[in-house]
Amino acid sequence: MKKRKLIDERGRLFGVISAVDILAVLLAAALLVMAYMRFFSGGEANVSEDHFVPVTYQIKLGKVREFTAQAFRVDDRLWSDSGEDMGVIRSIEVSPAVLATETSDGQVRNMVAENYVEVLLTVTADGSVNGDRYYAGRTFELGVNGQIAFYSKYVSTTGVIWDVDERSQS
Repeated sequence: MKKRKLIDERGRLFGVISAVDILAVLLAAALLVMAYMRFFSGGEANVSEDHFVPVTYQIKLGKVREFTAQAFRVDDRLWSDSGEDMGVIRSIEVSPAVLATETSDGQVRNMVAENYVEVLLTVTADGSVNGDRYYAGRTFELGVNGQIAFYSKYVSTTGVIWDVDERSQS
C-alpha cells in the first residue's frame, strides 16, 4: 500500500484537492456568513411612540448653490422622499465649497467654488435605537455615510448622513 503525503508536489491535499481551493471555499463561506449577519440579522425597530428617544443626526450637503442653502430654516421639518418624518432642523452651518481644481501649470489645488457652498444640517427626530441601529420615527434607518433624498418646506435635495447621536442637542 502506497503511503500518501499530506501535500504532494503539485500542492494538492492528499493528492486530491488543492490547498488553494480549500482556502477559497473557506473564504467564500466566511463572506456569506458575514453578509448574512450584516443584512439579515438584528431585526427592525419595533417600538411604540412612548418609547421614542430624541435622536440627533447631521446631514452634509456638498457643493450646493447658495440659494439652496438659504432656503433652509432652523425649526423647519424634514421629510424623506417617501414622506416619512425625519425630524426638525436645529442648526445650519454653511461654509464655502472647496473643489480640487487643476491649474494651468498642471498642479492640483483646492479652490473655493464660486456661488457654491457646503451645508451641515443638525436635525433632531423622535426616533428609536435598536442595538447599533438608529431610526428616525419607526422605520427610517439613519446610517452614517448613507445617501438620503429629503425635502423641507422650501427645498428638495440629497445629502449624506454625517453623524448620528442618541443624545438630544437643543
